[in-house]
Amino acid sequence: MVATGTVASVAGCSSTCPDDGTPDPSHTVEPGFDNPGFKTVPDGSWPSPRFDAANTGYAPVQMKTTTPSVRWHADISTMSGDSKITGASAVVVADGTVVLTTATGVVALSLRDGTEQWRRDLTPVTVPSVVDIVDEPAPPVIANSRVFLATADGIAAFEVADGTVAWRNTDTAGAGVPTVTDDALFVPTTDGVARFAIDDGRRQWTADADGARLAMVDDTVVVAGEEIVAIDAATGAVQWRRSDRPGGYPVLSDGTVYVSNTYGDLLGRSLTDGTEQWRLDNRRSLEFPVVTPESVYAIERPGEAASATFAFDRVDNGPPEPRWCSEINLGGAVTAAADDAVFTFQPDDGLTAFTTRFGEAVWQYPAEYQAVSLAVLDGGIVGVSPDGTVVALGGE
Repeated sequence: MVATGTVASVAGCSSTCPDDGTPDPSHTVEPGFDNPGFKTVPDGSWPSPRFDAANTGYAPVQMKTTTPSVRWHADISTMSGDSKITGASAVVVADGTVVLTTATGVVALSLRDGTEQWRRDLTPVTVPSVVDIVDEPAPPVIANSRVFLATADGIAAFEVADGTVAWRNTDTAGAGVPTVTDDALFVPTTDGVARFAIDDGRRQWTADADGARLAMVDDTVVVAGEEIVAIDAATGAVQWRRSDRPGGYPVLSDGTVYVSNTYGDLLGRSLTDGTEQWRLDNRRSLEFPVVTPESVYAIERPGEAASATFAFDRVDNGPPEPRWCSEINLGGAVTAAADDAVFTFQPDDGLTAFTTRFGEAVWQYPAEYQAVSLAVLDGGIVGVSPDGTVVALGGE
């Protein structure tokens, strides 16, 4: 790890991070297979794949330990009807329950010990993976003690407590990952992006926009597809469009739309009118931005060379400025951030936790842990690998 105030572009396909080695964490989490669960269940929730409707990937909580251990693990079958492994979605957590999807259904586990609470057979829609070339089941979202999911047969809502079907709307098929507020559900569908009432599933409007992933804040819905589109959340009217060819989730914070595009640029656009505010284009493939009130974290993936985790300081009316970076192995993704840690996935090394201020590698879970999205709670984290292994880490 190297703390740095400036990072210059260099020739070739190597990372621009001046770090010269992979992280060396002070604690290694042993995999563990016979774990009793949490003595004290972590507080907080992670109701959307990227924590909130704005997709920040940041939870204002703390891990509370620098030496976590595996509290429980659960194996969720990801086999489809033709016996092919099809993967698992990111997890969401609320009301003491962990929820995720596979190609054949939605599954709920106890946050305390990972025991299965309920399962419903259905076919979630698939979405392009943010890190691979394959598709993956679209994850659910949670609000008001209900689980909402886009399926091939429409939009469905289930009670978190027992999986009872609260309502289904079969007017149109889902086409992406929903986002939800306290009074509305927004879903990419085959007809466009639609707004539904969360109490009974009535469709309220459909907007002319295509994309698999949404973000919502300040009465504006932002759609990431072939282009970036901003929609009025109340009326469905399109406010602006930009041809950025975004990759992954759009992120919204303090009036800025953070876009990681397929050209390798990380840029900020005005949420109000879509004008470009800044652009980081002297690096290669800055991806998976996680945005906190003070920082932006992203992975630089230059191609056939080592990648790097970058931490940037947010700057008023200007591009983020590099604070520290840490070289990692080929690939990787910033998965989430808390007040005291930022979590990075590395294909060869697993999950690594860095301190937010100085980028020190604190601990690492070295198993073949391929979670692209984590649920970060107050005192613990939950993630899932593509083969359906759900793991909870924490103290005690």
